[in-house]
Amino acid sequence: MGVLLIDDDPGIRKLLPRELQRQGLDVETAGSGEEGLATLDRQAADVVVCDVRMSGMDGLEVLRRIKERDPDTTEVIMLTGHGTIDQAIEAVRAGAYHYLTKPVKVAELAAVIRNAAERAVMRRENVLLRREVAARRPSSKEITVLGESPAWRQAWKLVHKAGPTESTVLILGRSGTGKEMAARQIHTLSPRARRPFVAVNCASVAASLLESELFGHEAGAFTSAQKRRRGLFELAHGGTLFLDEIGETSLEFQAKLLRVIETGEYRRVGGDVSLVTDVRLIAATNRNLKQEIETGRFREDLYYRLNVVTIELPVLRERPGDVALLARFFLEDVAPGRTLADDALEVLARYPWPGNVRELRNTIERMSILAEHDLLTVEEIPGDIRAGAELSGDAPGDDEAAPAAEATGDAPPTLADVERRHIEHVLGFTGGNKARAARLLGITAATLYNKLKLYKAQDEQKPSG
Repeated sequence: MGVLLIDDDPGIRKLLPRELQRQGLDVETAGSGEEGLATLDRQAADVVVCDVRMSGMDGLEVLRRIKERDPDTTEVIMLTGHGTIDQAIEAVRAGAYHYLTKPVKVAELAAVIRNAAERAVMRRENVLLRREVAARRPSSKEITVLGESPAWRQAWKLVHKAGPTESTVLILGRSGTGKEMAARQIHTLSPRARRPFVAVNCASVAASLLESELFGHEAGAFTSAQKRRRGLFELAHGGTLFLDEIGETSLEFQAKLLRVIETGEYRRVGGDVSLVTDVRLIAATNRNLKQEIETGRFREDLYYRLNVVTIELPVLRERPGDVALLARFFLEDVAPGRTLADDALEVLARYPWPGNVRELRNTIERMSILAEHDLLTVEEIPGDIRAGAELSGDAPGDDEAAPAAEATGDAPPTLADVERRHIEHVLGFTGGNKARAARLLGITAATLYNKLKLYKAQDEQKPSG
């Protein structure tokens, strides 16, 4: 909802919205303060235009109630036919954006409404930014993904096709492949580009809090809910909501999300009023959702609701030709003016990058910190990365030795073997500290534990002796 007009005069409610609509504004009406607040409970407005003198709850009380509920994201313009300086001062002190006296010129009111709406959107985006910054670790950075490989170009082609549509998009890819960046690009290309882009990593929010994070909650809904909080569905209204790692959510939450997709309605935690949402959903996961459905961990009906357009992002080891391009780009970002030696680029290109683009960026940043000169060489590459590159079996100058190896029947290690050896090497490097090893590998601790369980199971299955 754009604008809500609250006035107990039926004539005003009939004529003023008609004139404002001619100015290109979308206006809904309410005949009392109580009705106006109930309307805002169902759906947020960027701007409220409210009469001061009304039977029942007056306009100043409506203003106070709105600012108590939503101090940052709804602007209020006060109208009165009996204006006084004292009333104007009181209204501004209570948080009113502007105060106009009837009869008001429609063009003037429309201009004030537009300015107020711009401020409301800006303040809402500031709220989102504060939440995003608070949710991030100070060391995290936006990851920009570039590429020229056929696999990346194919994925990016789908991004550009899906962008201008309103279709729900499901992005598949391993951790660190750039799923959020692809989602942001889809939003940028969409008709909603001027509205908010809101991202949430479902895996990073406790299951018990995810519903509150997305749907919001009423005061008193649970022990720490001291006041009403608007959820991300509400803050993303008119824009795009990106649900990263959707495969990590519970079946209970999936059922509630499915209802929102099907009806466009939801309720805050602890609330009994249905709210209407208008968002474009983009979901992402590093899991195989079809396998998750077979094991009963993901709802099949939700999968088909999300899987309108599917985009699969390739892992970095499938696009080795892009490593040099990305490495140079990241170095220019973290240490402008420095360059990478050719032999360093060759080593980086041979490494399998289990942590994908995120691991590459972290490596380049580490190299730039340790380097004493503007030219970064092999010596600045961390030892675990060099060891992993050597295990790949593609060291420079080995081409001549390859036929001899084939003649003796020595098969090169598989990619899975290389990955396992590298993980074991990094664990040795960290003295068995799994949390530190996961950070160096550019993967989550959960992913590392799962791989170690797999290796243990494989070892137990090997015949003894």
